[in-house]
Amino acid sequence: MGLNLVGLPYWTTEHPFTNLAASASRWRVQRVNAPFTWDDPLPPMTDDRYPRMVPPGTFLESFLIHTKYRSHLKSDLTVRYDGRGRIGYYGGAVLLDRGEGFDRIRINRTDAPVIARLYETDPANPLHNLRLVEQEDGGGEMFRDAFLARLEGMQALRFMDWGQTNDSPLQSWDQRPKPGMFDLADRGIPVETMVALANRTGIAPWFTIPHLADDGYVERMAELVRDQLDPALPLYVEYSNEVWNEIFKQAAHAREEGLRLGLSSDPFEAQLKYHGQRSSEVIATFRRVFGADSKRVKGVFAGQAENPWTVDVVLSSQQARDNADLIAIAPYFGYSYGTPERAKDVSRWSLDRLFSELEKDVAGRTRDMMRAQSETAKRLGLPLAAYEAGQHLVGVAGQENDERLEALFIAANRDPRMGKLYRTYLDGWKAAGGGLMVLYTSMYDPGKWGSWGLLENEGETTSPKWEAVHGHINA
Repeated sequence: MGLNLVGLPYWTTEHPFTNLAASASRWRVQRVNAPFTWDDPLPPMTDDRYPRMVPPGTFLESFLIHTKYRSHLKSDLTVRYDGRGRIGYYGGAVLLDRGEGFDRIRINRTDAPVIARLYETDPANPLHNLRLVEQEDGGGEMFRDAFLARLEGMQALRFMDWGQTNDSPLQSWDQRPKPGMFDLADRGIPVETMVALANRTGIAPWFTIPHLADDGYVERMAELVRDQLDPALPLYVEYSNEVWNEIFKQAAHAREEGLRLGLSSDPFEAQLKYHGQRSSEVIATFRRVFGADSKRVKGVFAGQAENPWTVDVVLSSQQARDNADLIAIAPYFGYSYGTPERAKDVSRWSLDRLFSELEKDVAGRTRDMMRAQSETAKRLGLPLAAYEAGQHLVGVAGQENDERLEALFIAANRDPRMGKLYRTYLDGWKAAGGGLMVLYTSMYDPGKWGSWGLLENEGETTSPKWEAVHGHINA
């Protein structure tokens, strides 16, 4: 089993880091005695995204903690910073006392976000390196104990959402998020931090390379991983995410490049062939950089779970087959219930009816899909993995706004029968010949956009899905 780690926007319910401000929102300029805005232009900023000045008549503001789920945190926290400046606190926090380079604050248990307001900063030595910690000295550990404990038993950690891979604008290595930047909630988590987590846990990292990343980016990233990753660990390398999926910009890019290069006159086939070509180039670069350790690099070629033909096309070139170590799909169950064709009817179902249909789905259509892809993998002489997996109960194409459907799907994810369904699903994957299954996702606050998490927030320690997955791991 493996796990996708949920992305870390400022509203995240998962807190992996001892520095709780690692997922703070970017600074926003607010005018004194004026309505809230996201849009006022920022003043000159440092390379690590702190303001060099506070414009007259304004202050700068950041959500340090936005989620209402904070019972897992101590009430009294310490804000530490370098440089010189003055911060105030608003919303869900009050200032207790302060000293040189630190403030002590108390967070309340209301829904109000914990907001930092920067009123002054020294242009010659701007306030920077802001940390929000439970221990005054920070403890020396990058990751929270509870987060590390939740990863035990996993064999791979996929960083697709940490890296904000979908629709990524990153092209050159100097554009990447770097450790110490304050706006990582907008930029994504640095590769250095991904490697640090892999080293700390002893779990293999699964990297998804931005679709626009140039050759220099790929080479520099490979060098960083080679130099910093524990040499005992393998690594999975995948070009972007779901390049077959038309909802993402990486699909349009691959289609345009495939047509430009004349890989096929059919747009979708050209798209898939470019996916195979660029995947091969990226993986080959990692292998060249790793040199004598190149066998540690596991080349991932992904296809659409419902359509084995996509895998054949992606791997149609000798170059692709030479660089492939595994085929990966996302064998979700329950997708069709949130589509425009079915959502209105499904929203009127009882939970009993929904689970009756889901049981048929998992035992029938989903298992058939797994078997078909397993046969494709066997024919190509490659193991079959899942880059994402689990339930897919969510409204799509406008159906996410159906409140009855949303409530039904959330209730289903919380129901003990979902745990039983996961056990059947996981057993079916194994029986079909599936290998590494990387579940989606670690933690997620359920709502109109889905109920993706094994857990919903840091206040939970178990759930039906969680128990099923860990029962499978420990079996």
